Amino acid sequence: MRIFVLGLFLCVNIVAYSQNERFKSLFVFNFTKYIEWPDNYREGDFVISVLGTSPMYAELQHNVKGKQAGNQTIEVIQVSNISGIKKCHILYVPAQQSSLLEAVGKYLSGKPTLIITEKRGLIAGGTDINLSQTGGKLQFELKPKQIEKKNLKLSKTLLNLGIVYDESTTRKVPELESVDDTNVPR
Repeated sequence: MRIFVLGLFLCVNIVAYSQNERFKSLFVFNFTKYIEWPDNYREGDFVISVLGTSPMYAELQHNVKGKQAGNQTIEVIQVSNISGIKKCHILYVPAQQSSLLEAVGKYLSGKPTLIITEKRGLIAGGTDINLSQTGGKLQFELKPKQIEKKNLKLSKTLLNLGIVYDESTTRKVPELESVDDTNVPR
């Protein structure tokens, strides 16, 4: 009986983990709808890179590859190290790669690449958006000022849905300049 209960517990945890990764991948896809990239990033494929080995790569492949971000087809690629990062719109840094975040930030400095992480506390570091789970609910934190310094424009909807982080506190900051939702390509 103990083995049955343990097996059932493990199956429930695996399903919950898989669902969590699926929801994270859908969050990433939805960010493409509420952020506007500069003109020189609106040609060719819309590239989402995943740093290192992570279940997120397979989830993104399954859930968003081939869909559109504006008029661009989404391509999902996996890069094994920082030097493998080429021109990409979004870089997803899984929790197990979070020790590389500072180096990633330096490598991508001056480029309009949105950096997304998934480890609690990383919003205070070099990430632009951090996915976190609180009370069983998946949510996201974002740094609008940092994102806008990368020449990316945020919609007001994204600002209202996320937990906005500024250097002094975590709070909603509606007064930031952002694009009107009607101007963001779908």
